[in-house]
Amino acid sequence: MPNTAQESGQFLPFLVVADDGSPDDTMGGLFRRGDETIVLRQIPARIFRESLSRTITMLSSVLGEIADESLGMPLKEVQIGVEVTASGGIQLVGTAQAGTTGAITLVFRRD
Repeated sequence: MPNTAQESGQFLPFLVVADDGSPDDTMGGLFRRGDETIVLRQIPARIFRESLSRTITMLSSVLGEIADESLGMPLKEVQIGVEVTASGGIQLVGTAQAGTTGAITLVFRRD
């Protein structure tokens, strides 16, 4: 029987690092990145939206505090790389992973 939620667009396809318990909604390992296997995972849009919203809310708070303490040099733009986890969570990409491919870049600009 077809999955009506998936057919109605409530899932987003993401290439993610496979976790140990790969559920049925993954396509087999598409390629490898070092020791990691990359798979296609259908992430529920609701989970992704909640994770992204939570991350942006927290970043906005932190960035707002920094902008207020900028000593006369206004914060005009911030670019932050994020990756989507196999469960639909959001991870900030640190400098150790700066060369990570496929990261989403969030750009906050104050005009």
